[in-house]
Parts: sequence; structure tokens; C-alpha cells
Amino acid sequence: MPIHLFEIACVVVIALTLCVSARRGDPRALVRDYLALALAGYLGEESCITLYEYYAYAERWHLRLHHVPALVPLIWPLVILSAREVADALFGDRGGWRQSLLVAGVVVIDASLVEVVAVRAELWSWAEGGHLGVPLIGILGWGFFAGAADTLMRRGAPSWRLIFLAPLIAHLLILVSWWAALRWVLRGDQGDAAMVFVAVASVVVASGAIWLRRRGRAIPLEVAAPRMIAASLFFTLLVTTAPRSVPLWTHTLAVAVPYILATRYMFSGSPAASHPAVPAK
Repeated sequence: MPIHLFEIACVVVIALTLCVSARRGDPRALVRDYLALALAGYLGEESCITLYEYYAYAERWHLRLHHVPALVPLIWPLVILSAREVADALFGDRGGWRQSLLVAGVVVIDASLVEVVAVRAELWSWAEGGHLGVPLIGILGWGFFAGAADTLMRRGAPSWRLIFLAPLIAHLLILVSWWAALRWVLRGDQGDAAMVFVAVASVVVASGAIWLRRRGRAIPLEVAAPRMIAASLFFTLLVTTAPRSVPLWTHTLAVAVPYILATRYMFSGSPAASHPAVPAK
């Protein structure tokens, strides 16, 4: 897919998702959170590239803000806000660090798919290899930022704190995880072992999705639909750049199947029904 078509499609997805989200909630709160997360995302991306020089975006992106394409921080908020809705829908708002950990987990799952497909499509690249060309720290970094942002938002932190503290906390978690473990282990191509892990993890998560459905918990269609539209962009990238790559298709299915099983394929009819109250245990 030519980069300009991908960028246009991203703009359309951003606009549609924001419109749908504004109709289901408080537009002013949405704008506030979106802008704060976009600025925080930009600072996080720019500082990571500048300080670590561990990854870089392809030169063919248009409208760059120094190292970072402008579209990237505009997409980041939707990833996090969507993950928060998924976590709330499946587990209820448990509050505290547990909910933020769930949000981070959802983002890590999403990032694993985005990263491997985008790297194969040469939208960005990493300084060293890893699972399908992506080092583990590159996937976990998404979750670190998302977990930090969610924690600050649930605690009612003002926007200026979110903008500066979310990237800072993400940096701290990246450095700790790197020097404590990932600098020494799980580096480079993990080969078949990584694919086996992904497959087993998919079965576990899919089983959890089935268990949650039996307890009446599922992702409402109004939450899942924008995510499906966004995922279709990367599906198109996969089809156009690696139509015969068995590992990439295996990874894509491993991510997609649990979401398919966890989605309620009907509209709830009211915004409140999108987030059923589930008592914490």
C-alpha cells in the first residue's frame, strides 16, 4: 500500500472514531483527554528516538515533527482510549493499578500486531531484530506508556501532569525492564519458540474470552467497530506486503481470534450498556 493512501486511511479512521466516541460520551472530556494523550504520546516518541536511537520511522512518511510523523501521536490516544473501553467492558472498572494493568495488557496485545505488520511494511524499523523483526522491549513500551497514562487519568490528574508524567513513567519502566532483564535475555530472533508462545497465549486469552462471555461480559459492538476498522488497515498492509508469510498470518490470527470471541455482535442501544458494572473481587 502506498504511504499516502495509508496516511489518508489513518485520517479517516481517526475522524470516524472521534465522531463515534463523541456521540457516546462527553465531547469536551474526549477532546481534553485526546489532546493530552496526543501531546504525551509525541513527547514519549520523540524522546525515545532521541535518547535511545533504538528505532526510526521511514523517511517516506509525510508531515513529520522532527523524528515523529504527525499522524503517530494523533493515533496514540485512540489506542489507549479504546483499550480502556475494552478493559472496562470485560472486567468492569476495578480501579487502581489492577485496571491500569489490564489496559496495558490490551495495548501490548494490540501493539504486537501493529508492530510486526508495520515493520514488515517498512513503516518503521528497529536497531536490532526480535520476534518478526520487533524486539520485545518495543512491544512492551506501548504497554508501559498506556498503563502510566491510564493510572494518571483514573486518578484525575490534570492534563499537564498527564502530558509530562506519562512519558516520564514510561521511560522509567523501559529502563528498569531493559537493565534488569531484557538487555540480557530474549534478544534477537526467537524463531519457532516465539511462535509457539504466541499460539499458546492466544489459546489462553481466547479461553478467557469464552469464560467472560458465559458470565455476560463482552466487548460491545460500538466499542469493537472502530477497532475493527483500524485493524482492517493493518490487514490490508499484511495482504499487500506479506500475503504468503505464514508467521505473520499466524500472529495476526492469534491476536484476532480472542477479540472475535470476546465481541458482542449487536448494538447495546445505550451508552451505559457499553460499560456494565462488574463488582471487583
